Amino acid sequence: MICGPDNKGVKMFEKNNAFLTLEERNNIQRTHVLIVGAGALGQMTAHTLVRSGFVRLTVADGDCFTADNENRQLYALPENRGRKKVEVLHAELKKINKEAEVRAWELFVDETNGRQLAVSADILVDCVDNIRTKKYLEALADSLGLCLVHGAVEGWYGQVSTVCPGDGTMAFLYPEDRVQQVSALMATVNVVASLQAAEVMKLATGSEEILRRKVMYVDMRSGDFSCVCLPEKIKKADKRSI
Repeated sequence: MICGPDNKGVKMFEKNNAFLTLEERNNIQRTHVLIVGAGALGQMTAHTLVRSGFVRLTVADGDCFTADNENRQLYALPENRGRKKVEVLHAELKKINKEAEVRAWELFVDETNGRQLAVSADILVDCVDNIRTKKYLEALADSLGLCLVHGAVEGWYGQVSTVCPGDGTMAFLYPEDRVQQVSALMATVNVVASLQAAEVMKLATGSEEILRRKVMYVDMRSGDFSCVCLPEKIKKADKRSI
């Protein structure tokens, strides 16, 4: 079945004008976002940001697609097995908006390269599943005076928080390192990535209604979304984090 002709008079992202002011749209276009991790969260968050009008994105990840990614990763397809995730993600984002300035770095971010990648960014996004890297990203953002949008998923559960310089949120969430035991449902990934993208949008547009010193916990099994306020002076966590 062939659909009707495309409306050539409609500009890309024009429908966003109903809920974003001109100043907000301009701020979104100017904001450079560094997404660390191009797995399930990274792919979906980047996809959502480009469709929301962001045109300056850097994505970093050294991993390749494998068959066991296909339960939860947007661009994990049989034909992409063995390909670098950032390579595929870069190509797919450019399909959405060919004018977008998308930079892809085929590497795992750590102390040897993080500062070089982040120094030109305005916002950092944590889409990794390694706790040590999450803590490093917070320290990196602190040193550069930037905010970090944290996200994590595991099975039915997820969490999101916006970490500003000096907050120490990662110490609260992860008093001890641990290894993630299971992957995540695609439904959980979709929700958490959407929340992360919304936090990036609010930071870019100057909204004060961000999840700072708060953690949004997502329980897809029970349908429960709970927002927990963190103490002003961070102490060890008494709530299990993902």
